[in-house]
Amino acid sequence: MDGEIFQSDIDLADGIPAASGVPDSLSLHRRLAAHRDSMHVVDAPVVTGRCWCISKGMAGMNSQTAGLAHAVGYEPPENADNSSATYEFINARMAFPWNCLPFSMIPTSGRILRQPRILETLPQPRLVVSCGRQGVVPALCLKKKLGRKVFTVHIQDPKCDTSGFDLVLIPKHDPGRGPNVYLTMGALHKVTSEKLEAARHTPAAAQLADPNRPLVSVLLGGKNGYYSFSQSDIDRLFHKLNRLVDEQGVKLAVLTSNRTPAEVCTRLVHDFGDKHFIWNGQGTNPYFEALALADYIVVTGDSVSMVTEATATGRPVFVEHLTERRTARRFRKFHSMFEEAGLTRRFDGQLADWEYEPLNDTFCVARLIRERMAEQ
Repeated sequence: MDGEIFQSDIDLADGIPAASGVPDSLSLHRRLAAHRDSMHVVDAPVVTGRCWCISKGMAGMNSQTAGLAHAVGYEPPENADNSSATYEFINARMAFPWNCLPFSMIPTSGRILRQPRILETLPQPRLVVSCGRQGVVPALCLKKKLGRKVFTVHIQDPKCDTSGFDLVLIPKHDPGRGPNVYLTMGALHKVTSEKLEAARHTPAAAQLADPNRPLVSVLLGGKNGYYSFSQSDIDRLFHKLNRLVDEQGVKLAVLTSNRTPAEVCTRLVHDFGDKHFIWNGQGTNPYFEALALADYIVVTGDSVSMVTEATATGRPVFVEHLTERRTARRFRKFHSMFEEAGLTRRFDGQLADWEYEPLNDTFCVARLIRERMAEQ
């Protein structure tokens, strides 16, 4: 039976609501708001061994897998000491022709991978957090080989029988369902209140802060399979940003991604470079600083991860919708769900204030994983 991570903190292990009436999607987060720090599951059994974060290595996927691994209790190698359980990224790709076939035609074998030896790396993992299509087969292979010695968690709809995983985490706006499936409100991530507070006091934060102007952090994605970021999109976005600056006297902190069109980056520097902060892609991305210091956040709607991470701040989040290059039903459902929950609003070039409880399913999921791992 599938369940919803945000429904109840009582019967998460079985995925069954505690009562016949299902509370609203933010109710769990409201009940936990007063003691959010305890959601780091410190009192749960100590995790041991290694965690492998398996995906094709895209930034959004790495953010989800690492965020969950860290919430469970695994540390990145650079922060670990001799007693720490650590996580590491494993980039996996299926070889041709397997990468073109549906999973019903793909054997659960490491031989279909471009680098099958990655599954033999020692020490073998205690926890596997996989994400996306390329992470499915490696995770299933490890489960088949190691059995109860490994706990496997897959993020996103694997497009195959979900019973081979110990846990599958699918965003509510995706249609996938099945055994061991739990639904999350949005994407999992690594934005926490502790990281945001720490980001307020870094040298990079001093470049963003301005005591005399409200700060609007602008998070830009770019072209993908569903959105074009067309010239009309660019012109419309810049018109709205200029309107904010001219009419409301804000400071902009604009962060681009590797998908942001080059002409957008050039135009940002030309239009706003003198009096605003434009990250040029050099050095460390001040992402957490931009989230932590923002009075308002504007984010393009091509990334579920960026929108979800923005709503972990509790700040007003405005979504700039791009032109669809093909019908984006899943994105539409996601954005409608977040708007109806009072988490986001469409960006029309004006600012508004409203309150909501910061959204973060990651800790709820982490607690469930630790409980399940202790039982296994």
